[in-house]
Amino acid sequence: MKKNSFPTYKDLKEKLTLRSEDLKFLDYTKSFCKNVFFKKTLNKLIVFAGPCSIHSEKESLIYAEKLKNLQKDLKNIFLIMRVFYEKPRSENSWKGFLYDPNLDNSLNIETGLIKTRKLLLDITHMRVPIATEIADPNVFNYFNDLITWGFIGARTSSSPLHRHFASSMKIPIGFKNTLDGDVKIAINAAITSKNKQSFISIDDDGRICQKSSSGNELSHIVLRGSKTSINYDEKSLISTSELMKEKKQNFPIIIDCAHGNSRYIYQNQIKAFEYILGLIEKEIFPIIGVMLESNLKEGKQNLNPLNLRFGKSITDPCIDFEKTKDLIFKADEKLSKLYFHQNHL
Repeated sequence: MKKNSFPTYKDLKEKLTLRSEDLKFLDYTKSFCKNVFFKKTLNKLIVFAGPCSIHSEKESLIYAEKLKNLQKDLKNIFLIMRVFYEKPRSENSWKGFLYDPNLDNSLNIETGLIKTRKLLLDITHMRVPIATEIADPNVFNYFNDLITWGFIGARTSSSPLHRHFASSMKIPIGFKNTLDGDVKIAINAAITSKNKQSFISIDDDGRICQKSSSGNELSHIVLRGSKTSINYDEKSLISTSELMKEKKQNFPIIIDCAHGNSRYIYQNQIKAFEYILGLIEKEIFPIIGVMLESNLKEGKQNLNPLNLRFGKSITDPCIDFEKTKDLIFKADEKLSKLYFHQNHL
C-alpha cells in the first residue's frame, strides 16, 4: 500500500499563513455570526450562497468577488460563501477539489491541500466569509482558522466522530437531517456537540492525542429535506419544534433550499427561498439562515477536464448568479419592510 507523508497542520499553516488584518476580519465575522446566532444582532438573515462544490480557483474567486460586491448593497442580509472543497459521496464518484485538484483522477491530495488553503486565503483576503462542510475532520484542521461557519452533512450527522469533533469548535456548526429526512438524528447530534466530550484526535504537530472539549454552544440543525419530501414547510417546522421541545432544546435553524427541499430540481430553490421568507415574517420559528446552491452559470455538466464549460457545476446543478442576486435583493427589500414595521411598533 502506497503511503504519502503530508505536511502537519502547523507546517501548512506556517507556509500559507494569515495576515494580521485577515485575523481581524475573521474575528469580526465570527463575532458577528455569534451575535446573530444568539439574536444579539437583530434584523439580520444569513444567506449561504455558492457552488455545490468548487473545482476551479479562478471561477471561485470570480464568484467571491461578485458576492462581495453584492454585500455592499444589502442592509438586512449577511452573505457567507459556500466553499465546499470535499464532497461526501453516496457512490464512487469525484470527491472534491481537495482530493483531485487536477480533475483527472490523479488524486494528488497534497497538492489539493495546498491549493485549497491558498484559495481559502485568497477569498479571505477579499473579505468574504467562508462556510464549508466538514466531511473529514482530519482534513478540516488544515483550514479551521479560515472558516466562519461549518456544516456536518446528511451522511455524517449520525457519526460520533463528527459530533465529538464539532464539540471542540468555536464556530457555528450545523448538523443536517439524514438522507431519509430524520431530524431527530440532527437534533441528537447538536446536543452531543453542545456538551463536553473526550475523543482521539491529531495535534498540530501530527501526533495522535486525546482531546477534551468544553462543548460547542454554537451547535444547531439544518433542514435539507429528504429523497421523498421537503421539510421547510410550516407543518414540518412545527414538527421539528416539537421534537426539540421533547429534548428541551430550541436550536437555531438553517434551511437548505437545495437537495430534498428542491426535490432535486435546482430551480425549485427559488420557490423554497421565497416560502421561507414568508415564514420569517411570521416570526414563529428560530430560522437564522438560508442556503442556496449557486454558481456563475446555471445547471451542471459532466466532469470532462478537456471540455469544461466556464462557471458551471460538475456536481449538483445550481442556480446562476444573476438569479441568486435578484432573489437576494428582493429578499433584502422585503426584510427592510418587515424590520421597519417591527422597529416602529
